[in-house]
Amino acid sequence: MTEYRKIEISEETVLRGLPDNCGRVVDTASNVAGLISSVIGSSNSLRDDHLALRQNIQELEADQDRVSQASDEARLLSEKAIARLGEGTELISGSLERINELIELVGALTDHVTGFAAAMDQVRRSTLDIEKIAETTNMLALNASIEAQRAGDAGANFSVVATEVKTLAANTRKATEEIGKTMDALASEAGTVITQIEDGASESRLAQESVSRIEQTLGSVVQLVEEVDKQNDQIARSTCTISDHVLRVKDVLESFDAASDANDRQLSRSSERLTGLEDIANDLFNQLVHSGVAAIDERMAKAATEGHAEAMRVTEQALADGVISESQIFDENYQEIAGSKPKRYRNRLMDWAHENWRPILDATTEKDDAIIFALLNDMNGYLPTHISAQSQAPTGDLKHDELYCFNGRMIEVDRRKWESMPLETYSMYTYRQPRADGKFWLMRCASIPFVINGRRWGNFVVGYRLRSDRK
Repeated sequence: MTEYRKIEISEETVLRGLPDNCGRVVDTASNVAGLISSVIGSSNSLRDDHLALRQNIQELEADQDRVSQASDEARLLSEKAIARLGEGTELISGSLERINELIELVGALTDHVTGFAAAMDQVRRSTLDIEKIAETTNMLALNASIEAQRAGDAGANFSVVATEVKTLAANTRKATEEIGKTMDALASEAGTVITQIEDGASESRLAQESVSRIEQTLGSVVQLVEEVDKQNDQIARSTCTISDHVLRVKDVLESFDAASDANDRQLSRSSERLTGLEDIANDLFNQLVHSGVAAIDERMAKAATEGHAEAMRVTEQALADGVISESQIFDENYQEIAGSKPKRYRNRLMDWAHENWRPILDATTEKDDAIIFALLNDMNGYLPTHISAQSQAPTGDLKHDELYCFNGRMIEVDRRKWESMPLETYSMYTYRQPRADGKFWLMRCASIPFVINGRRWGNFVVGYRLRSDRK
């Protein structure tokens, strides 16, 4: 049977190791809390994307409804257009039939008028023949009158006949002249009528060709409308399919919402528990330092107390001398410094603080190699100045300015922690300080409230790192 030997550990060793262990607990808790915060941030970002997706889905659904309505309306319009085009085709077909009948009628009328013209030509020729006969008859009557005069009384009766014949010839000639004039007028009118009929027949043929082309065009339009109607039917079916997919996506998104909400609640509870664990570790660390079992940390608290006292002395003296006013010290009108990145701000305290508090911060930092910085921040997290090493002039290089240009910056506000600190003494805690490269430092801090004329302005803080914190 294996025997286990008891390991002897002195109480002093345990107590000496407690501050380091408290720091590691805070570091681990902060690390996990940071990861949880990152997860929550990713979840929130994902939720924002999810909300945007839901909005897009809603808009897509609305678009689908509009497309469906438009497709139905287009289908109705297509049906009406096909019906109207059918009616138009029937009307045009009827018009073509009537135009064809009119062309046939015009052709027949042209034939009749042409026959009438031929008959008039025949009448004109007959009239010319009659006129010639009348002239011949007139000559014969003239000769008969001459012979009757030669015959004397014996030719008296023959003379009367010759005179009548002459009169008849004259009347016949006059009648043929009238007939000729009438026939000329009729010929002129017939020519005009024939020309108009021929023009009408030509226009009718052109109208027939135009109507035929319109009929062909309407046929093409009917085919096109029918094709559009088929496409609308296909669009309607596709729209129904897309709508089904959209509904499935909505169901998936709703399931994701429920799961995301449950995860967020679990993460929030975990974050709260880790914050509580961090607070417990910090309270234990603070109590250990105050109990005198953490000599190194107690030395840092002493440096913070001395720096705080000197800063208070200088500030109260300046107020008493009228060099600076209380309203300047508590000025919260932070004006952004143009072009600063990270953003830096100026107020009425900044110049005085840089001139009078910065040397105290430098002196406090130089008291121990473990001290990284000393600072003064107001209750809004504003740093009117900082140690000289971290109050350098900006270069425009973001990495440099993030690390070495802290004067005028705003730090993260932890009002819960700050307001829980006792005003009459220091408080010890550890935290993870973010670096420009995305990494963190485990920092220990001694913080003392900075109170002026009974008003809490902010905190005097000393940040330090022991060798054990740098492993």
